[in-house]
Amino acid sequence: MNKIILVDDERIALEHTKSLLAWDEYGFEIMATATNGRSALRLCEEIRPHIMIVDIRMPVMDGLALIRAVSERKIGVKFIVMSAYEDFDYARQAISIGSVSSYLIKHEVDRNKLLLELNKAKESWEADENQRRMQRSDQLKEMITGTGLPLTLVDSSAAPPFGMLLVQKDVPFSAVPSVNGETGLLPSLKWSFAELSRLSDPTPWQLVGEFALNRTQLVALFSQKNRADCTQRDSFKDLVAVLQAHLNRQNNQSKSIYYSFQCHDSLGLRDSFRRVEAAARHAVFCGNAQMLCVDDLPLLPLGSENYASALHHEYLEMLVEGMGQNDLVKMEKAIKNQFHSLGGQRWNLPGLYETVHTLSGLLNKRNAALGLPEIDPLPLTDKVPLYHIDDIMDSYILLFRKLFSSMGTHDRLSNKLLRALKHIQEHFHEDIAIEDVSHATGISPSYLHQLFKRELSRTFLDYLTEHRINQAKLILSREDAKMTEVCARVGYRSPQHFSQVFKKTTGMLPHQFRHGGRHL
Repeated sequence: MNKIILVDDERIALEHTKSLLAWDEYGFEIMATATNGRSALRLCEEIRPHIMIVDIRMPVMDGLALIRAVSERKIGVKFIVMSAYEDFDYARQAISIGSVSSYLIKHEVDRNKLLLELNKAKESWEADENQRRMQRSDQLKEMITGTGLPLTLVDSSAAPPFGMLLVQKDVPFSAVPSVNGETGLLPSLKWSFAELSRLSDPTPWQLVGEFALNRTQLVALFSQKNRADCTQRDSFKDLVAVLQAHLNRQNNQSKSIYYSFQCHDSLGLRDSFRRVEAAARHAVFCGNAQMLCVDDLPLLPLGSENYASALHHEYLEMLVEGMGQNDLVKMEKAIKNQFHSLGGQRWNLPGLYETVHTLSGLLNKRNAALGLPEIDPLPLTDKVPLYHIDDIMDSYILLFRKLFSSMGTHDRLSNKLLRALKHIQEHFHEDIAIEDVSHATGISPSYLHQLFKRELSRTFLDYLTEHRINQAKLILSREDAKMTEVCARVGYRSPQHFSQVFKKTTGMLPHQFRHGGRHL
């Protein structure tokens, strides 16, 4: 509803204007009336209407003085000026102030004329409000992220207690850390917290402003309307729950909200932002579709961002020992102990990345020893997206189980076949055939065919294709290289042929894999 205040020193005129429309049917609500400019100014500061319909000639404070006073306060009101006189000098003065939408002669106003001018004023107010919101959002972003003016200069009406929240579009874990949540793969999100906050009315909270942090994250700041005490933490949680429920109905992409509540002053908002932003970076420790108060999470203390916990050496030694002994129980225990240590008293995100890279390196080192191609473990082991640290742990346990089951089959590959595999892994990007490998290794083509079938249960071409496609997957998941470059780097001359082979092998085209198809 657009809020309206009527101002006229003649009560008969006020009643006549009120009777012209069924106001609420057209999206307008008369919030108050006043008979002089001074009373109207006080009401305007309290109600903050969208539109004021104002008579020009009034006692105490006339219409022009009222318009100037409201405009100086930058409340953002649009005025429809009405007068019983065709006084164009007044009209010019009113319009020159800049916030006047139209000037009407009272005896000429009917229902249709009034509705037309109201809609014009509404459109003008909405256009100006969008501009004001964009400006406030930019100022708020600069203030909260630490580069701008104090909050009191951005919005003088904002005062503690405050509630801050960060909404994040959930993205599966990647072994390569993203920068500020920016993946480059997700469409821009356009959410209006101004609209969403109305869903929980009546609420003791009012929106101060919101801004997009990047393509996957939005931040909103609320202040409490009733500042008598700091007992409204639960009511802010209720507001966050309503926002999340509404957002999750917008599409099938899950989202998480991380929020912080503090009663003190605006100087603490930058710390609140750092906490919600840090919590969003640690989403893998709590999973997707979450609504969490960051004040209660086991995050590292602010100012200790350089902290990084390495792998526990005893767990790493246990894993390597288990691999050497082909002891699956010991390997699984070492992996579980390591992952559980990362989410203990403090969430250790650097340690998680180090763990993932170390385990992947051990797997690929053993694969190379068995003559198997290098793999990127996380995208290739599971078609279900990995949102939680336990899912990552389970994926690695599954990988090591598969490695354990293959050791008996592949740990005694012949030296001749190992030489052939080494040559393929060094020259797969070239246009090679089995005859080239035969010439390089001194093994006849027919005998090489037999070795591949007997020791790897596949043909030379099967192995070469598998190795090339796995290398293509690594490039697609780690780099933003052009498809023609990817094609050439893995040994295919024709992008069309590469796409056909990739789809036949993986069930999807290369660009689908790059844009998240590997998680379908």
